Amino acid sequence: MQLIDYLASQLRNSATYNSAVQVAPAAILWTDIERQWQPAMPFIKQHVPELIELGTYNPEERIGPAIWIKCAIAGVLEECELPKGKTPIIYLPGFGRKDLRAIEQCPDELRPLAELQYRGCWWAYNSAGRDWSVGSFLTNPRVGLELDVAKDKKTQEAILNILPDLLETPAEQLKGKKLEAQDFISIVMDDPAKDILAWLNNPEAKKQAWDENKWPVFKQACISQFNFDPDDISDISAISAIIYSLCEAEGEWYTVWERFKDTAHNLPCLVEKLKTIAPTGLAFEASHFLSENLKDEAELANKLASIISVTPTELRQQLTALYKLHEQRKSWLWQKLDMSPWLNILEQLVNVAQHTQINFTGPNAEAMAQTYKERFWHADAAAINAMAAATDLNQEQIVADILAVIYSPWLEAVTLNFQRLVKDEGYPGKPSSAGEINESTATYSTNGQAVFFVDGLRFDTAKMLEDKLNKLNLSVNLTSNWCALPSLTATAKAAVTPVADILSGAQENDNFIPQITESNSEFSSYHLSRALEKKDWQFLKELDTGNPSINAWLQTGDLDNMGHKQQLKMPRYIDSILNDVVTRIEGLIAAGWKNIRIVTDHGWLWVPGKLAEANIPKNQVKKRLARCAILKDNVSTDELKVPWHWNENVSVAMAPGIAGYVAGDYYNHGGLSIQECLTPVINITTP
Repeated sequence: MQLIDYLASQLRNSATYNSAVQVAPAAILWTDIERQWQPAMPFIKQHVPELIELGTYNPEERIGPAIWIKCAIAGVLEECELPKGKTPIIYLPGFGRKDLRAIEQCPDELRPLAELQYRGCWWAYNSAGRDWSVGSFLTNPRVGLELDVAKDKKTQEAILNILPDLLETPAEQLKGKKLEAQDFISIVMDDPAKDILAWLNNPEAKKQAWDENKWPVFKQACISQFNFDPDDISDISAISAIIYSLCEAEGEWYTVWERFKDTAHNLPCLVEKLKTIAPTGLAFEASHFLSENLKDEAELANKLASIISVTPTELRQQLTALYKLHEQRKSWLWQKLDMSPWLNILEQLVNVAQHTQINFTGPNAEAMAQTYKERFWHADAAAINAMAAATDLNQEQIVADILAVIYSPWLEAVTLNFQRLVKDEGYPGKPSSAGEINESTATYSTNGQAVFFVDGLRFDTAKMLEDKLNKLNLSVNLTSNWCALPSLTATAKAAVTPVADILSGAQENDNFIPQITESNSEFSSYHLSRALEKKDWQFLKELDTGNPSINAWLQTGDLDNMGHKQQLKMPRYIDSILNDVVTRIEGLIAAGWKNIRIVTDHGWLWVPGKLAEANIPKNQVKKRLARCAILKDNVSTDELKVPWHWNENVSVAMAPGIAGYVAGDYYNHGGLSIQECLTPVINITTP
């Protein structure tokens, strides 16, 4: 990684927030009262396109007065369109944080931005608002560089004089030694590979930026080592010839190519030029030519779009054959640059194909669940990952069409197998079952545990969460539970709360919400909060961390909400939601919690071809939902039926397979399947 990568990461990470309880910051404010970073701003802006600077109006350089900046971050300026999906960063040269604190005393040129200190966030060295100096950025452990830099005046001046070049330098070249003035000067003068790549990325800008000392040194290196004079390169064809030498990577160019592999992500203009550089002759290294990768990607896209109307077996065979043909491209540079999206999709589709060859079952539901936990959760995870890899509507549709052939029939068969076992032997999660099944948090006696309810945490997504948590040096133990039926939030969430023992179900019920047994009041968030208080449990809202010596309940509904809202696109959002869960857990641990238990209410079905419609006679039901229906009292039906968790006298019909009594959704729950009913429990302890 280059130093500019560390800088961009630090800037963007300052906008991290918990979407469950916070609104995204409107902007990141970067104060620099000594203007140390300003000479490098043109270079920094190339790599941080969401960065905008306060100053004299110059829209081409993303510089303008405060009112203009307010318009830019609001997205109403055609002359300055900041990238969507990134928090704008506002660089304020010559100003410190204290200049913004009192709006009435704020300098006139800054005043329109003052309110952003409340809607935005700061990139600051510490909570007191001290600016990040260049020196502190290089040496502070929080950044990840922690360089050993001499503190003498000559060294500090050298750093500022060569800052743009320094930011282009790989961090590994600077680590492990005492850095003094001459070391930084050498960065400018003694790295022809870096200079050639920077020049190829933007020849005119670099020639203008390099002073009368730097350009002659660069020119001489090009002539003596690479056999070309940069002053003679003036048109596209001449530049293309030099870039072709880079792709060939022969002789002195090998070192340049190796450096390019490490820094290509910071050379967007050069990467764009490489799209037009095609190999000649028969003997060439295909992995060095972006045009070859793009050609392979186009051929793969066409092939995937044309093989959909075949049988599942044939499709699996063709996917496997395609992957063998393209697998070598995984090691190419272009994969690391996210320029092989179809290869990423294909890899996940092959995983789906491999894990859906067997419509597994078992001697009973428990055995089937054990097999799923050991092996077949990978099928669901791969299907989700395949759709998450889709980056546009065309890819999304092709992925959905392929999954409808190899995944949906498997999901249907496996669900029918599970339903048959439940019909023959009963649901393993019924209240009378022993052991972990339906263990209520109401029986907890250990103090100092935070129970974190994550709505709709399916088992395969819990495996993703487990991987993220394992990176935090925690003790993480993933087990499972059977959800209360039907697998709806109203029923199943109440069953895992610490107050489940005060609840029951009314005979006349049309929404599956239990009631407070003593008062017959419908259970609500208000009643949950009151009941927790009576049991001496804390209810942690927003970012509260509470008292780690007393049991606590906290919750998030982002995952299930996103599924209902985004439907087919839901897989794209899972990773970011799980990151929010991890952030919340990190906050609890930082506050002193040693024991955290993640629970959930239900899983869900995600069907790329939508839930098919299942019919149930209207005269048999009180109310139909997507995956289940409340049956009328004493009605006879051929439907698979189970008792309501909160009142066994209320019968619930379960939609067959992966169909729905209300059709049309890609995402829903409430039925009877491994994916909906087998729920994860994650116990986390600190070392």
